[in-house]
Amino acid sequence: MQQRPPPFSPSRFRFAWKLLKAFRAKRKGEFKRALLLLDEADAIMPLGASDRVYRADLLLSEQRTRDAHAAFAALRDEFNDSDDRNHQYLRHYCTHQLSLLSRSSGQWSYEAKQGKLIDCSASLKRRFPMVTVDDIHEAIEPRR
Repeated sequence: MQQRPPPFSPSRFRFAWKLLKAFRAKRKGEFKRALLLLDEADAIMPLGASDRVYRADLLLSEQRTRDAHAAFAALRDEFNDSDDRNHQYLRHYCTHQLSLLSRSSGQWSYEAKQGKLIDCSASLKRRFPMVTVDDIHEAIEPRR
């Protein structure tokens, strides 16, 4: 496993620059390019947990459902026994995404409810949102 370079090193800058470019590429809908940039960043320095989940989301956006399913399943298993609250949220998110990939599974709403109860980073919840059935019902306007 690679060691992380010291802060403010040229390799950290290249890593951060590749991540930024990947986020921009995704916003433009260039999913294949975003995946390539994430893989290049990973070659410089190992991706963190949230960036690996982001990569799985990109696989899904690129319609590589088998690869996305495998990535989400591996990440869910990796985060399974973690005490880190951010990893616990990401585990629920990965299970949520796996449920959405499986027809007739209602597990996604349960995972979203459990994820909302976790006191983790607010930016993580914004980056990887989950919607419950209750959220959907609240958003429906009553007939007049």
